[in-house]
Amino acid sequence: MAVRNSSKGADTRQVILNAAEVLFSEHGYNGTSLRDIANAANVRLSAAHYHFGNKHEIYRAAMERKLDLLQQTISDSFADADGSTEGCLTIEQTIAAFVQPFLTIASTPGHELRHYVLMTSHLMSSYRMPELRPILAKLSVVSDLFEQRIKKLMPHTSESEILFGMYIMEAALIFMVQDPGFLDDLTRNHHMSNAIGRNSGAIIRFFAAGLERIAGEPHQSHRLDDRPI
Repeated sequence: MAVRNSSKGADTRQVILNAAEVLFSEHGYNGTSLRDIANAANVRLSAAHYHFGNKHEIYRAAMERKLDLLQQTISDSFADADGSTEGCLTIEQTIAAFVQPFLTIASTPGHELRHYVLMTSHLMSSYRMPELRPILAKLSVVSDLFEQRIKKLMPHTSESEILFGMYIMEAALIFMVQDPGFLDDLTRNHHMSNAIGRNSGAIIRFFAAGLERIAGEPHQSHRLDDRPI
Protein backbone atom coordinates (compact mmCIF):
# COMPACT_ATOMS: atom_id res chain seq x y z
CA MET A 1 0.00 0.00 0.00
CA ALA A 2 2.94 2.34 0.59
CA VAL A 3 3.79 2.31 -3.10
CA ARG A 4 0.28 3.51 -4.02
CA ASN A 5 0.72 6.62 -1.87
CA SER A 6 4.30 7.39 -2.89
CA SER A 7 5.26 10.15 -5.28
CA LYS A 8 6.53 7.56 -7.75
CA GLY A 9 3.27 5.64 -7.50
CA ALA A 10 1.24 8.81 -8.08
CA ASP A 11 3.37 9.66 -11.12
CA THR A 12 2.80 6.18 -12.54
CA ARG A 13 -0.95 6.55 -12.09
CA GLN A 14 -0.92 9.85 -13.96
CA VAL A 15 1.13 8.37 -16.82
CA ILE A 16 -1.37 5.52 -17.11
CA LEU A 17 -4.34 7.91 -17.04
CA ASN A 18 -2.73 10.16 -19.65
CA ALA A 19 -2.29 7.18 -21.96
CA ALA A 20 -5.82 5.95 -21.29
CA GLU A 21 -7.31 9.37 -22.02
CA VAL A 22 -5.65 9.47 -25.44
CA LEU A 23 -6.57 5.89 -26.34
CA PHE A 24 -10.19 6.23 -25.19
CA SER A 25 -10.42 9.46 -27.20
CA GLU A 26 -9.19 7.70 -30.34
CA HIS A 27 -10.71 4.22 -30.04
CA GLY A 28 -13.49 4.45 -27.48
CA TYR A 29 -13.99 2.07 -24.56
CA ASN A 30 -14.47 -1.19 -26.43
CA GLY A 31 -11.61 -0.44 -28.81
CA THR A 32 -9.09 -0.02 -26.00
CA SER A 33 -7.64 -2.83 -23.90
CA LEU A 34 -5.77 -2.75 -20.62
CA ARG A 35 -2.71 -4.01 -22.47
CA ASP A 36 -3.03 -1.17 -24.99
CA ILE A 37 -3.05 1.32 -22.14
CA ALA A 38 -0.03 -0.27 -20.44
CA ASN A 39 1.92 -0.29 -23.70
CA ALA A 40 1.08 3.34 -24.45
CA ALA A 41 2.07 4.34 -20.91
CA ASN A 42 5.29 2.32 -21.23
CA VAL A 43 4.58 0.40 -18.04
CA ARG A 44 4.16 -3.29 -17.36
CA LEU A 45 0.70 -4.75 -17.53
CA SER A 46 1.12 -5.79 -13.91
CA ALA A 47 1.65 -2.13 -12.95
CA ALA A 48 -1.65 -1.15 -14.58
CA HIS A 49 -3.35 -4.00 -12.69
CA TYR A 50 -1.70 -2.94 -9.44
CA HIS A 51 -2.74 0.70 -9.60
CA PHE A 52 -6.24 0.27 -11.03
CA GLY A 53 -7.21 -3.38 -11.09
CA ASN A 54 -8.91 -3.37 -14.49
CA LYS A 55 -9.80 -1.23 -17.51
CA HIS A 56 -13.13 -0.19 -16.01
CA GLU A 57 -11.42 1.40 -13.01
CA ILE A 58 -8.98 3.22 -15.29
CA TYR A 59 -11.94 4.52 -17.25
CA ARG A 60 -13.64 5.66 -14.04
CA ALA A 61 -10.53 7.50 -12.86
CA ALA A 62 -9.93 9.05 -16.29
CA MET A 63 -13.50 10.34 -16.45
CA GLU A 64 -13.42 11.79 -12.94
CA ARG A 65 -9.95 13.32 -13.18
CA LYS A 66 -10.84 16.40 -15.26
CA LEU A 67 -14.58 16.64 -14.75
CA ASP A 68 -14.23 19.54 -12.31
CA LEU A 69 -12.00 21.38 -14.78
CA LEU A 70 -14.52 20.94 -17.60
CA GLN A 71 -17.36 22.08 -15.35
CA GLN A 72 -15.37 25.15 -14.31
CA THR A 73 -14.55 25.93 -17.95
CA ILE A 74 -18.22 26.00 -18.90
CA SER A 75 -19.12 27.94 -15.75
CA ASP A 76 -16.44 30.52 -16.58
CA SER A 77 -17.78 30.79 -20.13
CA PHE A 78 -21.23 31.68 -18.79
CA ALA A 79 -19.69 34.17 -16.37
CA ASP A 80 -17.74 35.83 -19.20
CA ALA A 81 -20.90 36.04 -21.32
CA ASP A 82 -22.83 37.58 -18.43
CA GLY A 83 -20.07 40.12 -17.85
CA SER A 84 -19.95 41.24 -21.47
CA THR A 85 -23.71 41.63 -21.95
CA GLU A 86 -26.13 44.19 -20.57
CA GLY A 87 -29.24 42.50 -19.23
CA CYS A 88 -30.13 38.85 -19.73
CA LEU A 89 -28.42 36.69 -22.32
CA THR A 90 -30.46 35.75 -25.37
CA ILE A 91 -30.98 32.13 -26.33
CA GLU A 92 -28.22 32.37 -28.93
CA GLN A 93 -25.81 33.92 -26.45
CA THR A 94 -26.65 31.24 -23.88
CA ILE A 95 -26.12 28.45 -26.38
CA ALA A 96 -22.87 30.10 -27.50
CA ALA A 97 -21.55 30.19 -23.93
CA PHE A 98 -22.14 26.44 -23.67
CA VAL A 99 -21.15 25.28 -27.16
CA GLN A 100 -18.16 27.46 -28.03
CA PRO A 101 -15.82 26.07 -25.34
CA PHE A 102 -16.33 22.53 -26.65
CA LEU A 103 -15.67 23.58 -30.25
CA THR A 104 -12.61 25.56 -29.19
CA ILE A 105 -11.20 22.69 -27.12
CA ALA A 106 -11.84 20.07 -29.81
CA SER A 107 -10.13 22.13 -32.52
CA THR A 108 -7.12 23.24 -30.45
CA PRO A 109 -4.21 20.77 -30.54
CA GLY A 110 -2.44 20.65 -27.20
CA HIS A 111 -5.38 22.00 -25.18
CA GLU A 112 -5.34 20.35 -21.75
CA LEU A 113 -8.96 19.28 -22.15
CA ARG A 114 -8.87 18.23 -25.80
CA HIS A 115 -8.35 14.49 -25.32
CA TYR A 116 -10.71 14.53 -22.35
CA VAL A 117 -13.53 16.08 -24.39
CA LEU A 118 -12.85 13.70 -27.29
CA MET A 119 -12.80 10.79 -24.83
CA THR A 120 -16.12 11.71 -23.26
CA SER A 121 -17.74 12.20 -26.67
CA HIS A 122 -16.60 8.75 -27.81
CA LEU A 123 -17.68 7.13 -24.56
CA MET A 124 -21.16 8.62 -24.83
CA SER A 125 -21.62 6.22 -27.75
CA SER A 126 -21.32 3.41 -25.17
CA TYR A 127 -24.00 4.88 -22.90
CA ARG A 128 -26.19 1.78 -23.15
CA MET A 129 -23.53 -0.37 -21.44
CA PRO A 130 -24.83 -0.81 -17.85
CA GLU A 131 -21.37 -0.69 -16.28
CA LEU A 132 -20.55 2.65 -17.94
CA ARG A 133 -23.79 4.56 -17.43
CA PRO A 134 -23.27 5.52 -13.75
CA ILE A 135 -19.93 7.12 -14.57
CA LEU A 136 -21.11 8.81 -17.77
CA ALA A 137 -24.13 10.13 -15.85
CA LYS A 138 -21.72 12.26 -13.81
CA LEU A 139 -21.26 14.44 -16.89
CA SER A 140 -24.77 15.74 -16.21
CA VAL A 141 -23.23 18.35 -13.87
CA VAL A 142 -22.00 20.12 -17.01
CA SER A 143 -25.32 19.83 -18.85
CA ASP A 144 -27.13 21.06 -15.74
CA LEU A 145 -25.42 24.46 -16.08
CA PHE A 146 -26.91 24.78 -19.55
CA GLU A 147 -30.33 23.40 -18.58
CA GLN A 148 -30.78 25.90 -15.75
CA ARG A 149 -30.04 28.80 -18.08
CA ILE A 150 -32.43 27.61 -20.79
CA LYS A 151 -35.24 27.03 -18.30
CA LYS A 152 -34.94 30.61 -17.06
CA LEU A 153 -35.09 31.92 -20.62
CA MET A 154 -38.08 29.77 -21.55
CA PRO A 155 -40.23 29.69 -18.40
CA HIS A 156 -43.41 28.81 -20.27
CA THR A 157 -41.87 25.87 -22.11
CA SER A 158 -42.40 22.40 -20.68
CA GLU A 159 -39.45 20.58 -19.21
CA SER A 160 -39.92 17.71 -21.66
CA GLU A 161 -39.59 20.06 -24.66
CA ILE A 162 -36.51 21.75 -23.23
CA LEU A 163 -34.82 18.44 -22.43
CA PHE A 164 -35.61 17.05 -25.87
CA GLY A 165 -34.17 20.15 -27.52
CA MET A 166 -31.06 19.86 -25.35
CA TYR A 167 -30.72 16.21 -26.30
CA ILE A 168 -30.72 17.06 -30.01
CA MET A 169 -28.13 19.81 -29.51
CA GLU A 170 -25.84 17.75 -27.31
CA ALA A 171 -26.10 14.69 -29.57
CA ALA A 172 -25.06 16.82 -32.54
CA LEU A 173 -22.28 18.47 -30.53
CA ILE A 174 -20.94 15.08 -29.41
CA PHE A 175 -20.73 13.91 -33.02
CA MET A 176 -19.15 17.15 -34.22
CA VAL A 177 -16.47 16.96 -31.54
CA GLN A 178 -15.44 13.42 -32.48
CA ASP A 179 -15.95 13.81 -36.26
CA PRO A 180 -12.70 12.71 -37.96
CA GLY A 181 -13.65 13.92 -41.42
CA PHE A 182 -17.32 13.43 -42.24
CA LEU A 183 -17.83 17.21 -42.44
CA ASP A 184 -14.92 17.45 -44.88
CA ASP A 185 -16.40 14.79 -47.16
CA LEU A 186 -20.00 15.92 -46.89
CA THR A 187 -19.17 19.53 -47.79
CA ARG A 188 -16.46 18.55 -50.31
CA ASN A 189 -13.86 20.23 -48.12
CA HIS A 190 -15.65 23.58 -48.04
CA HIS A 191 -15.73 23.11 -44.25
CA MET A 192 -13.12 21.18 -42.30
CA SER A 193 -13.80 19.18 -39.14
CA ASN A 194 -10.46 20.21 -37.65
CA ALA A 195 -11.56 23.87 -37.85
CA ILE A 196 -15.15 23.41 -36.72
CA GLY A 197 -14.90 26.49 -34.51
CA ARG A 198 -14.98 28.71 -37.60
CA ASN A 199 -18.57 27.63 -38.14
CA SER A 200 -19.65 28.40 -34.58
CA GLY A 201 -21.97 31.25 -35.54
CA ALA A 202 -23.94 29.10 -37.98
CA ILE A 203 -24.04 26.19 -35.55
CA ILE A 204 -25.34 28.36 -32.72
CA ARG A 205 -28.02 30.00 -34.87
CA PHE A 206 -29.15 26.58 -36.05
CA PHE A 207 -29.36 25.24 -32.49
CA ALA A 208 -31.19 28.34 -31.23
CA ALA A 209 -33.76 28.31 -34.01
CA GLY A 210 -34.33 24.59 -33.53
CA LEU A 211 -34.83 24.90 -29.79
CA GLU A 212 -37.25 27.79 -30.24
CA ARG A 213 -39.15 25.88 -32.90
CA ILE A 214 -39.51 22.80 -30.70
CA ALA A 215 -40.67 24.98 -27.82
CA GLY A 216 -43.01 27.04 -30.00
CA GLU A 217 -41.26 30.22 -28.83
CA PRO A 218 -41.04 33.32 -31.06
CA HIS A 219 -37.55 33.85 -32.41
CA GLN A 220 -35.81 36.42 -30.19
CA SER A 221 -32.16 35.50 -30.54
CA HIS A 222 -29.45 38.02 -31.13
CA ARG A 223 -27.52 37.18 -34.30
CA LEU A 224 -23.93 36.17 -33.64
CA ASP A 225 -21.14 36.98 -36.06
CA ASP A 226 -19.51 34.09 -37.94
CA ARG A 227 -16.26 34.80 -36.19
CA PRO A 228 -13.60 32.17 -35.39
CA ILE A 229 -13.40 31.22 -31.73
